[in-house]
Amino acid sequence: ALRNATKQHSKLVKEASEGNGVDRHLYALKCIGEKNDIYSELFSSDAWKALNHTVISTSNCGNPSLRLFGFGPVCPDGFGIGYIIKDSGLQYSISSKHRQTQRYA
Repeated sequence: ALRNATKQHSKLVKEASEGNGVDRHLYALKCIGEKNDIYSELFSSDAWKALNHTVISTSNCGNPSLRLFGFGPVCPDGFGIGYIIKDSGLQYSISSKHRQTQRYA
């Protein structure tokens, strides 16, 4: 299951890097609409809220010469995971806006 999820994720990342990620296009339309005082019900819908509630957000630094790298959460109840892939291993950090010991200790 993990291998299939990884393959699907890699496919979606590639599509997004080629400008085919639907969420970025929708976000751009939202921003353009707001600048022109045009509002759509889509951007206040539960579906839009769910799409933009990213509990786990990750970022790869991509620079193996760095020792440390961090990445913050993008929603109040979320986690940010920053990581660097090195020849000798993986360096990562996990952060949140709140102390999470009650939820995850």
